Amino acid sequence: MTPYSLTIVEDETIVRERLVKLITEHSQFNLLGAAADVAGGIADLIKYSPDILLTDLGLPDGSGIEIIKAIEINHLDTEAMVISGFQDEHNVFNALQAGASAYIHKHDKNQKITDAILSMMQGGAPISPVIARLMLQKFQKPQPVKQLPEALTERQIKILKLVSQGFSSKEIAEKLNISYYTVTTHIKNIYNKLQVNSRTEALHEAVKLGLLE
Repeated sequence: MTPYSLTIVEDETIVRERLVKLITEHSQFNLLGAAADVAGGIADLIKYSPDILLTDLGLPDGSGIEIIKAIEINHLDTEAMVISGFQDEHNVFNALQAGASAYIHKHDKNQKITDAILSMMQGGAPISPVIARLMLQKFQKPQPVKQLPEALTERQIKILKLVSQGFSSKEIAEKLNISYYTVTTHIKNIYNKLQVNSRTEALHEAVKLGLLE
């Protein structure tokens, strides 16, 4: 069997190198390019016309959704798989609507990437469990939108966006150069304002209220 040709777009060096290693060591894949931004990803896509595109969404110069859309714009026969830390409704559904055939959460340690790619190429649509749950919630009977008793602060919205990208409280504290305790306090206040009890519920409410756009 001829190996599937493939390009990768991932801005985090460690993650990109891990993906490159997985792909190059697998006999059924032929890696053609590994870019770190939207411009490089689209350039590789046009240059190589690969069978498969693996792309992150949050990139330095834009969104991986732009690269997925470039497949149709350039009339390419390429299957797109998202491997991202984003797990909010807005990004998931935009990626799928743009043409992604699969959506894997990059921090899902139980998901074997190469198996997921092969499943996609055999007609499957592999999706990480956390993403699948989000999709199920989308198609459940809609509940009345809750009104915020108090608006979220700019800092709280920023923290909520980082939560939606899959970052832990410790990682958020490091990114914002604030203490872990301050982050957890903000998250508790966010829960109170959104009238929820978990991160998943908070993200679901935030999407309905347009706070993550």
